[in-house]
Amino acid sequence: MDRASGKILTMKQEHLVWPIASLTKLMTADIVLAKKISPKKMQSVLKADDVGGAKLFVRDGDKFTIDDLFYAMLVGSANNAANALARASGDSRESFVARMNARVKELGLKQTVFVDPSGIDPANVSTPIELAKIANVAFTNPQIKKYTTTPVRFVRVVNTGAQKKIKSTNLMLTKPEFRTASITGGKTGYLEESGWNFVTTLRSKTTDVKRELTIVIFGADSRLQSFEDAKKLSEWAWKSYEWK
Repeated sequence: MDRASGKILTMKQEHLVWPIASLTKLMTADIVLAKKISPKKMQSVLKADDVGGAKLFVRDGDKFTIDDLFYAMLVGSANNAANALARASGDSRESFVARMNARVKELGLKQTVFVDPSGIDPANVSTPIELAKIANVAFTNPQIKKYTTTPVRFVRVVNTGAQKKIKSTNLMLTKPEFRTASITGGKTGYLEESGWNFVTTLRSKTTDVKRELTIVIFGADSRLQSFEDAKKLSEWAWKSYEWK
């Protein structure tokens, strides 16, 4: 998708309803940030927040700043950080998920459904075209853009002083073979039911603001394949199309 105009440059099964896995976290971030919680506020991560999958390895009750939990959720895709942030909003789990679903209705999306804040449940679903629209909204937020373009981040356990290194799950930020474009946003997702999902916004170079793309890939056979496909699609688009 040409991000500026919304024009679809190429598509395949764009209306296929698919488990989106941790791409769900983009909507979780959108809802929590709308609450205007201070990034310096402390929030505990509870044992109950651990639902499996990627996570912060912490003790029950360890505390982090809201800012660091966002890094853990969007850089490292930590599921317990996502659940801790949802709790920090002040909503019950049910109310928080209701807000997520109300938000996609606001955006005019009819095939996207959320059932939990982390994406661990395969019943969190969307379509490629609707997920592209969610990504375009999310990556317009400067805070989400900042978090999702951070390759590595150290977060601090407030109550112990321990530091934890969080490395981005997005190899387009960390692997030299993929660092041929300027990444302006990105999120990965994986479940056995979904395969490897990836959404990114990118430019051929930082100053190439007119030719920014949004790329959505669902169900790649491997983690590496999702990034290779995104790279090939972006290079094809910049070579095949002219921007006025």
